[in-house]
Amino acid sequence: MSEVSELIEEIGAIKKGKFKLTDGALTDYYIDKYVFETDPEVLEVIADRIAERLADDDIDVVAGPELGAIPLVTAVSLRTGIPAAYIRTGEKHYGTQARVEGTIEKGDAVAIVEDVTMTGKTILQTAELIEEIGGNVSRMIVVVDRNAEAVESVEAQGYELEYLSRVGDDLDLDGV
Repeated sequence: MSEVSELIEEIGAIKKGKFKLTDGALTDYYIDKYVFETDPEVLEVIADRIAERLADDDIDVVAGPELGAIPLVTAVSLRTGIPAAYIRTGEKHYGTQARVEGTIEKGDAVAIVEDVTMTGKTILQTAELIEEIGGNVSRMIVVVDRNAEAVESVEAQGYELEYLSRVGDDLDLDGV
């Protein structure tokens, strides 16, 4: 079991019960990203592991979808010194109405960081928007892959999805 998986389990981020996910699917467990994203010690370890994966790459921007990935993106940005950008996958109807907060220039190499993925829909929407504005998605890293169809969905679009922890591989749901 990875260090990240152990920490996620230890702090109680995996909840048992009946839950409805963002895609409408029902599940008997929920991975509460806010539990691990709001614990500074756990967030520090997660940011360090992502920073280690990016250390040998020439990444211009670390980006992630709002709201869930904002703490992750910020923590990784602080660890690496790489500028951050926050992506709105929905419409914003107030203020500047910007879909991207932060700067992604044409040709920038972008690493997308996400908290939990099941289908890969959100991370793919994020990639699509980044590429629409001229960025190049170089890496996609998720903290927890629910081991559903995200890896396959992302691969089908020409990307590779990396994960720090995966349900069934190193996250044990039987003991929760």
